[in-house]
Parts: sequence; C-alpha cells; structure tokens
Amino acid sequence: MAINSAYVSPPSGFDPSTQPFRLLGIDPAATAPEIEAALAQAREMRIAPESSLAEAYENVLDPTRRLPGELAYPLGSMPDRVDLFYADLPADASDEDILQTSAQFAPISRANFIARYATRCGASSELLLALIDAHSSIDVMETYQALQALRHRAGWAPPSLASVRDGLNDLLNTHCMAVIDAYNPVESAAEPLLEATRRIVATREQPLIQTHSLLLAVYRRAIGEMRSNADQQVDNACQSFEQRPDDASSMEGLAEALHLWASLCEPALLLDAHQGFSEPGMNVTPDRIFGLLGVLSRRHHYPRAQEVLDHALDAFGSIPDAAARLAEVGEILRDMQRAASNDVGPDPDLKVPEGSSGFRHVKKGMLAAAALLAMLALLGAYWALDLGTAFSVASAPNPPQPKTEPELLPPVGKGQRFPREYVRYCHFQEERLRVVKQQVRGPEDIRAYNALANDYNSRCSDFFYQDEDLRLVKEEVIAKRKLLEADAERILSTWPWHTKMGGAPAAASR
Repeated sequence: MAINSAYVSPPSGFDPSTQPFRLLGIDPAATAPEIEAALAQAREMRIAPESSLAEAYENVLDPTRRLPGELAYPLGSMPDRVDLFYADLPADASDEDILQTSAQFAPISRANFIARYATRCGASSELLLALIDAHSSIDVMETYQALQALRHRAGWAPPSLASVRDGLNDLLNTHCMAVIDAYNPVESAAEPLLEATRRIVATREQPLIQTHSLLLAVYRRAIGEMRSNADQQVDNACQSFEQRPDDASSMEGLAEALHLWASLCEPALLLDAHQGFSEPGMNVTPDRIFGLLGVLSRRHHYPRAQEVLDHALDAFGSIPDAAARLAEVGEILRDMQRAASNDVGPDPDLKVPEGSSGFRHVKKGMLAAAALLAMLALLGAYWALDLGTAFSVASAPNPPQPKTEPELLPPVGKGQRFPREYVRYCHFQEERLRVVKQQVRGPEDIRAYNALANDYNSRCSDFFYQDEDLRLVKEEVIAKRKLLEADAERILSTWPWHTKMGGAPAAASR
C-alpha cells in the first residue's frame, strides 16, 4: 500500500521563496539588463544559495522555461497585492481567512494562492471548491494577452496561445496532484471530495464539473491499489455469504467490506452517475453484489437478499439512478417473498375459471422472480458491464467472457442524442429480443417478453445518433451474433416457469 508524504512545508513549486521572479526581486516585465542587475544584487545580499539563484536566472531568460514561473506569478496585481500574495498567513489561519485574502486576486493568482495553503495539509471541501472555481474561471485568452503585453515590455518573444493553454493545464494538474498527495492517509480525502462533488454537481455548470473531474481523476489513481484491495474484500465476503447465508458474521463481514469500498469510491461514483458513464474499474464491486442478489433469489433466500440489498443501498445510495433501481429490486423481492409465503402449489387437475383470481399469487411470484432477474441484468448494464456478463448474474456460473466495448443502459426518454455506448445497447438488445421472441411460449412467456420489450421501447424507440456510430455498431452486431444469442438464452433461463411449470425448454436444450 502506498504511503503518502506529510508536508510540513509547501511542496516544491508552491513555496514563494522558490518562485524565480520573486527570488530575484523582479516581475515578468523585467528586461534583460534588469535581470542581470537583479542577479548581481541577489548574489551580493546572499539571499539564496548560488545554485538557486543561477537556476532562477536561467529560467527567466529562457522563453520556454520562464512560462511556468510567469503563470505562478500574481499576474495583473499592483505592488501591494504582490506583497500580499507572497506574505504568509498565520499558521492557524482559517479557511475563511484564506478565501477572503484570495478573493483579492485574479482567478489564476487566486488558484495559485489557494493551492499553496491547500497543499500544506488535507484540504477542506471549502478549499477544494474554491480551487476548482478559480481554475474554471481562468480565461485562457486574457492570460495569453497579459503575458503577451508583459513580454513585449520586457523585450521577449511572446508565448504561443497553445503553449499558454498547455501551461494552464499543467498548472491545474500540478495543483490537483499536490492537493491529493497532501492527504495523509489518502483515504481521508474521500469525505471532503464527496462534499465538494455534491455541491459542484448540483451547480450543473459544465466547466466547473469538467475541471473537478480532473481532481477526481488524480484521486482515482491515488486510491487504485486500495480500491483493488477493497474489491477483493467484497468478493471474499460475498463468497463467504453464499456459503453461509444464515451466519451473522458473514453479513457483518459483507457490510464492513461494502462500507470500506463505498467510503473510498463514493466521490468518483457520484460524478460518474452525473456524467452518465463509469470507469470500468468501478464496476467490479457493484457487479459482484448484483450477482450475489441473483444467487440468493434463485435459492429463495429472500430475507437475506433483502439484507444485502439494504447494505447495497447504503453503499450506492448517493447515486440517484442506482438507488432508484435498487429500490425497484426491493419491491420485487418483497413481492417474491410474499408470494413464496403463500405458495402451496396449484392442483394440476384444477382449472381456474376465466376471470377468477385463484392462484394469482403463484403467477405473481413467478413473474416477480423473472422481473427481479431481468432487473439485476439491467442493473449490471447500468454499471457499464458488457451485457453478456451482465445477464450472467442471473444465471448459473459461466466461464469468463472476453471484455468488449462498453455498452450502457440508456435513460428512459425520447429525442435524446445517444453516444455510441447507448447506441450499442439499443442494437445489441434488439438482437437479443429477436432471439427471445422466437422462443416465447404461453402467457407467462408473453408477459415476461413484453416487460423487456416495453423497457426497450421506453429507451430506444426514438433517439439521435452519429452515422459512424451506427455503422460500427451494426458491424459489431454481425460479429457478435453468437454471443448475443447466448445472452438471449441466459435471459430465457432466468424465467422460473421454464423449469418449474414445464414451459418452454431452457437454454441448454436448444
């Protein structure tokens, strides 16, 4: 497990005394003779080691190497504001003190100022929000024009617009890495990141959200090994629970593993849910939990499945779409449990009069079972699994399937513009339903098929797409036809009456 450094002083690049212009006592408008004079004076006063002075001198004379120093300087500030920028606030300065002082600077200088204090220890959500807001407020063209004017006065060649844009991106990345690295241990970043993510997502301001996603990308990398360990812990807990579902310690172990996983991943999951996609590495634990729910339902361990579902809601509850779908699964589980508690089995010689409600609980229970298993498959698709794997959570264990291009469950609606992942789902699911329809037999099959078809139509009946996406997806349908047919067979195998009531043959008999 990686150990993060604890900083007593600001990391390199955030200490004002290492800023080349500040070290030499000049600003970015200084001419070559002024720089020479400043170096001589700094040497005479011995304000820094010779190596530091020589490096600062070389940096400000090189048009390429001077750009990071220019971007770290309080551009556009009057002399008194420059001194304020470099002055150290008291060690016990509050977030409010830091933010009030930072508000006196332009966005790029505000970002630099906030980053200096945010990287001295684990930053609060308030500092994270202010840092992201400052970076998203930076105007590239204004920064470019300011640097162009400064270099013209100093007699230097102006930077290119592209180099300024790249320099600002590098500055943001440097700030993000230093901020995350300052949390010790790194998992202590989860809580302030989660609060910052909630508030940023609530703004629905895309530039702000996009900038924040870069901070979270650094966080994802930092917790990569811990997340893998948490995924493994959840998998071990699920295996233990499958073997001993009535053992209280198994449930405790699963709850603890899920809590650990959720505490690490929740900030990233919340942003992924808002943006409509998921990093593949984030799918491992949700997929495993949905698989466990499928196993427990097949074995009729409905109360235990409900307990697992409750813990899943705690883990994924801050993600609105996931919480809503899990709530639907909960309703179906309760229907199945009620039906099972009344199910004495129908007399095979008894004919129910037309219009009678006799034994409706039996049909309701079977349809609820099918609905639950289909819902688990759709939940798997929500987490950006390939559907071959997603539907397998409701069937017997299968050999691992090769990883395919991502296939995402589209939201319900019409007239939306679908990215390729949504287009892929619509055409893959259309092919699966074509195969399923060929094997529909009897009223239970018809009801189950219609439920899938209605869900498909609510998502895929009317949408816009890129021609290139459609072309590629149609080629994939042809190439993966056998796999999609196997998916359809797994859907059929989740319909309980195929084995319980002598209905249509299961997939293996085809």
